[in-house]
Amino acid sequence: MTAPHVSGAADLRRPDLGDTCSGYLGSYRAELSQAVARGEAGVAVARRHTRIMDGLLGALFCAADAAARDAGMHPQGRLALVAVGGYGRGLVGLGSDVDVLFLCDDPEEPYVRALAEGLLYPLWDLGVDIGHVVRGVDETLTLAQEDIRTATTLIDLRPVAGDRALPEELRRGGRKRIFEPHIEGFLDALEQDTAERHRRFGRSLYLLEPEVKLGRGGLRDLDVARWAARARWDATGPEDYLERGVLLAREVEQVEAARELLWRVRNLLHASAGRRNDRLTFPDQEEIADALGFVDGVTLGVEHFMQAYYRHARVVAHTVERILERARPRLRRSPASKRSLGDQTLLFDGMITLERSADLDPRPELALRLYTRSAELDVPVYPYARDVVARRVADPAFRESLRDSPEAQALFLELLVHGGAVSQRPRSAFAEAHEVGLLAAMLPEFEPLVGRVQYDAYHLYTTDVHAVFAVDRLRELRSGAVLPDLGLAARAMAEAPRLAPLFLAVLLHDVGKSRGVKGHAEYGAGIAQKVARRLGLSAVDALHVAWLVREHGSLFHWAVRRDTHDPDTIRDLVAAVGDPDRLRDLYLLTVAVMGTINPTAMTSWKARALEDLYLSLNAAFEQQAASAGVARVDGAARAAAIREEVLVGFVGDAGQDRLEAFLNDMPDRYVLANPVDEIRTHARAARDRAGVGEVVHLLPGSGADLWQVLVLADDRPGLLSDVSAVLAARRLSVVSAQIYTRPSGERREAVDLFLVRPEGGGSTPPDPRTLARIQKDLAQMGRGALDAAELLARRSSSPRWSRRPGPRVETDVTVDNSASSRFTVIDVIAADRPALLHQIAEVLRLEGVSIALAKVNTEGMRAVDVFYVVDERGQKLRDAPRLARLQRAIEERVFQPERPSRPPELS
Repeated sequence: MTAPHVSGAADLRRPDLGDTCSGYLGSYRAELSQAVARGEAGVAVARRHTRIMDGLLGALFCAADAAARDAGMHPQGRLALVAVGGYGRGLVGLGSDVDVLFLCDDPEEPYVRALAEGLLYPLWDLGVDIGHVVRGVDETLTLAQEDIRTATTLIDLRPVAGDRALPEELRRGGRKRIFEPHIEGFLDALEQDTAERHRRFGRSLYLLEPEVKLGRGGLRDLDVARWAARARWDATGPEDYLERGVLLAREVEQVEAARELLWRVRNLLHASAGRRNDRLTFPDQEEIADALGFVDGVTLGVEHFMQAYYRHARVVAHTVERILERARPRLRRSPASKRSLGDQTLLFDGMITLERSADLDPRPELALRLYTRSAELDVPVYPYARDVVARRVADPAFRESLRDSPEAQALFLELLVHGGAVSQRPRSAFAEAHEVGLLAAMLPEFEPLVGRVQYDAYHLYTTDVHAVFAVDRLRELRSGAVLPDLGLAARAMAEAPRLAPLFLAVLLHDVGKSRGVKGHAEYGAGIAQKVARRLGLSAVDALHVAWLVREHGSLFHWAVRRDTHDPDTIRDLVAAVGDPDRLRDLYLLTVAVMGTINPTAMTSWKARALEDLYLSLNAAFEQQAASAGVARVDGAARAAAIREEVLVGFVGDAGQDRLEAFLNDMPDRYVLANPVDEIRTHARAARDRAGVGEVVHLLPGSGADLWQVLVLADDRPGLLSDVSAVLAARRLSVVSAQIYTRPSGERREAVDLFLVRPEGGGSTPPDPRTLARIQKDLAQMGRGALDAAELLARRSSSPRWSRRPGPRVETDVTVDNSASSRFTVIDVIAADRPALLHQIAEVLRLEGVSIALAKVNTEGMRAVDVFYVVDERGQKLRDAPRLARLQRAIEERVFQPERPSRPPELS
């Protein structure tokens, strides 16, 4: 919208008018802020703000009219000041802009331009963000036929001052020329515009930091529902929705509750920022949760708040989809487009629906039959039928009869196991059944997970959506799809004999989180066992489901935090798992769950670590069966096979003896943890180094924004501390690391692999000059010419605006002498930050312990680092005071990140 330009406009501006307006607006803004702080209703505050702006603009309209007339300009035609957008809807946020339309007979008339300028200038002087345009009725209607944004203003418009017949003429013209004759085209354009907005602001309801206004499930979606209902039925509010059958009374109540929460959140965001701000960031979430009265209990208050937010956003998203579909006129289909499928279901126009005579009350299982048919034929459920199901499952009596139906129980398990994979459709049939509420209807234990967020920036999806995605992933593996790095899982899935217990355990793996995160696995196991029995599983299968839920995090914990090549560890894990069937199902559950936490959670390194552990434990079970005794299993046979495969690629290479020596010198855990091509690359780099200085290589990582840094150097105390300091100084964040040593003549050579991403993200690889600087820094540190504190002090600080705080991360440091027979194991869990790995490694160096094995992982904003260490004699640390001192030193560094990089010498 462009400002009009009128010569001599300054003559129409009066200082006393500006002072009056400033006092009026200032007092009311303060009142609105106080109302928000007192916790007044969000919609009521937005409506009061609208009335305040009406009073201000109405007064300015009269003053501008008088000034124009005093200047000798008189109206020749009609003129109206019309509110549009949110202002037209009567809902203005504290920091929102105000949009107006100067609707007139002749936009070029001098009086019109003078009045517009006389009204706008005082508002600009006051800092009011006002959007405006001057147009006639015909021009507006013509533009609305081409532009969906203009078309929606015809629905939102509301007269503020001037001739009130003009806005009504424009509204009637919109119905006659656009909405009534072209409703399908209007709805198509509205859907397309909505989809594009969702693409820009996040298609998912469950973004970690959602956009309250423009994101999916936000306030703009409520506007879209209103536009569709007004264009189709001329419905102006909840009463009209009920009268015209657009929504049920319960649905209207849910929508109005969602509108209220969204407006309260938006008002709090604007009040806190002192301006328009519609992104609900992590710090905002904590502040607003507190302001709305959500308190910490078994779970965090902020998690309760975000669960409420997502549930309301889900209501909004479903409502807009429902109204857009219902608003479309029903077209008559030819008989050829219908085909009976039996059991009161039809294939109609390429979709599954119910026969007209179908009644869900006496046969509630038909609701599930719709979705099993959908999965079987890989076609969607007809919107009308989906609506029928969604409305019925909201009735508690219907839910109870559904759960009590043996046929429904059988159909639920069928849908769970065979519920379709995600192919051309955005969701599986199973996921679509969850969208309409069937999962929670069948499993009331699942209801508390709906919309529940785990406040850790690692779990990208709400607990219920993550569970559904994990089930879909398991189904993908069952279909034979070999996902990246998951070929073994696909083969293991093909061997699984009993699918229902496995699928049910994946669905319910987090069911215990209904009472909090701590201890949720044990609590969830009891729930899962009861659910399994209620669904008709045998007592044995129900116990298996319970065991899988109880242990759902164990395999991943062992793989990434324990030395799985220690025979004692393998022996202990074999005893903990019990039998190969349990192992296979636990491995498959872990792959499905880990792979759907977020798009990057299952790195290729983690996938190989899980695969390595699975194969080692499986081999141990096979040896137990063969020898009926204790067996030592370290994956040596598989490692030997991989070495043979690597050797094939060395044929014809120079220095083949040095390549083979590297391969033979490296431990089995290295061979099992890395792809064949990467091992060959590492071997060639070690051959070319030939014992000269520190060598650094950059290799592609397992993701678009991940890179592998290979460091080859003579091993020495403190090398890990130095390398991690250099990487931090060069703004490379360590995602995971592998630390190895190999004999090299009289010395030992370090072979260290770091998976890194540039701080701030991005898929551009680090500058080649960065590698040269890393190599130079390491050489200087090795000679003692540079220390870590000096290097990190050169690191320029990030701009304040770029330091985005996230959820709190619980910090924990454990020093354990029972986890390994050969090493002392140190577990560190802390909020990830630059130089954290260096700070921990430096403490270990100063304490005089050597790192035999390090497992470094970053999970969202949480670092999980594990170090297997020995003392100066290569033995476990057995001195109790020394162990306590070591733990205190690490805790001090982890809990006080703002201290200088180099800690004081330890006593």
